[in-house]
Amino acid sequence: MNSENFDSFFLNLPPFDKKNDFDRFWEKAIAQIKKIPLEAELKKNNKRTSPEFVSYDVSYRGFSKTTILGELLIPNKRPKPKTIIHIHDYNNIQWYPPHVFTNSTAHFLITLRGHHEIISMQEQEPAEERRSPGYMTENILDKDAYYVKAVFLDVYRSIDMLRLTQDLNCSAIGIIGKGLGAAAAIFAAAYSDRVAAVVLDTPSFCHLSQSQNISTSEATGEINDFIDSVKNKKKQIKDNLTYFDALNFSDKIHCPVLATVGFKDTLSPPECVFALFNHLLCEKAIEVYPEEGNTAGGTAQFRKSIDWLVDRINDK
Repeated sequence: MNSENFDSFFLNLPPFDKKNDFDRFWEKAIAQIKKIPLEAELKKNNKRTSPEFVSYDVSYRGFSKTTILGELLIPNKRPKPKTIIHIHDYNNIQWYPPHVFTNSTAHFLITLRGHHEIISMQEQEPAEERRSPGYMTENILDKDAYYVKAVFLDVYRSIDMLRLTQDLNCSAIGIIGKGLGAAAAIFAAAYSDRVAAVVLDTPSFCHLSQSQNISTSEATGEINDFIDSVKNKKKQIKDNLTYFDALNFSDKIHCPVLATVGFKDTLSPPECVFALFNHLLCEKAIEVYPEEGNTAGGTAQFRKSIDWLVDRINDK
């Protein structure tokens, strides 16, 4: 790697591109979703329960009253544990096996909307036949109904669902998000004072004015393909996307943040990861992997990230 590329990563500090009504837009959205009854349900999953964790299948109402699913792992013999929320990447539900989770906290593994259907399809289709689901362009011309808005609010809503679970202590919650899940984690931390620490694992959907030109991710491809098909709507789409760019929430984060980045990552380009990271005004650290891509540290880094979260939420 030459010094020019190195500097383009570390020194990237682009301006915000928030619209004048950015804050009003999100204040209204949060006020509206708070009016939706949660209707949360937890059902014990005996097949997934282990000596270390009791597993529960979880459902609750998210944006537009859609049912959101997930799995809650509550450690045995540990009264009122604190909780870590895990948010997977777009079209990539690759959960770590439970044995790498610490049993000093509970873990909520949210399934992003639409992705429970992807799980079923992926179990039936050969890997080479799997296709991008197209969710990233769902209502992209209407920012009030856009798919990513729904994802962000679903994650935010999960905090309220966890608060209603009597077996948990939700005074300080940790979140770890991968890719698009990291963008959702940033949003939740920006608007919930219960989020005490965040891990951004190769975050994507940040600094979109740059990443839409260089990222090779499926999410980026879906949006760019759609723009090519409706070129007269390009400005409207780009304006709408500014409401969901993780970069534009970075100045609202007050809790500690740990980020990971791979310099050979083409899905979450490192210059875009640093654009987000450099704007954070909170306590922050970043784990850099110069010779790695989107896996950036793998299971070892995941364990390190979880330990980092546990230390911070248990100190609260």
